[in-house]
Amino acid sequence: MEPEPLAPHRVRLSFSKQGWSDVVFVHWPCAAGDIAALLPPRTRPDLFDGTAWVGVVGLVMSVRSPFRTRFTELNVRTFAVDERGRRGLVFFSLEASHPAFVRVARAVGRLPYRSATVECSKTATETAYRVERSGVGLELRVRRGGRIAPTGADRFLTERWRMFSTWHRWPIEIPVAHEPWALDSAELLDFTDTGLLAEFGLAPPSRPVVRFASRVDARFGLPAPL
Repeated sequence: MEPEPLAPHRVRLSFSKQGWSDVVFVHWPCAAGDIAALLPPRTRPDLFDGTAWVGVVGLVMSVRSPFRTRFTELNVRTFAVDERGRRGLVFFSLEASHPAFVRVARAVGRLPYRSATVECSKTATETAYRVERSGVGLELRVRRGGRIAPTGADRFLTERWRMFSTWHRWPIEIPVAHEPWALDSAELLDFTDTGLLAEFGLAPPSRPVVRFASRVDARFGLPAPL
């Protein structure tokens, strides 16, 4: 089935409300075969210009419900389509600096959260993220630019309102609602993988598309089986 158009949808009943700020997107093309085996059942790689894409996203997370907390996160992700043509994100790893949140997310949602040291640092023009966990890690630094009009590639890489995952071996989808991203241009200054990408057999960025967003608010709906 052909993939659905990229468009937001409603979340009627939310179980979590969050704010994401200082968001750095670094995405780059990869072969579909490199990620196909890593995806949940009943999904396949979503392609843009005939290729799959992977990404690293750093952000500061503010959880407002079902409890309140704030921490720094860096995730490794890709894009997938299910058997009905619905588009969504698949996270290979969600590195977070909040051990208690990680334990809850892993126990309740079976999400691939991992407790790590995750730091965000900023200057007037640059934003950097660093993650370190059990001998593996990743560092990136970008220079922020001005507001842009999103291209087709920008929309493909950022406008997703669904997450695919696996819950006790069952493939599920989790809807997400948020306002459209207000994207700024960005330039990748440094990117060093010390094993985080290698855990999934992924190569470092080649021809990356880099963007920055100041903030967006999101609501997560209830999981449903694929």
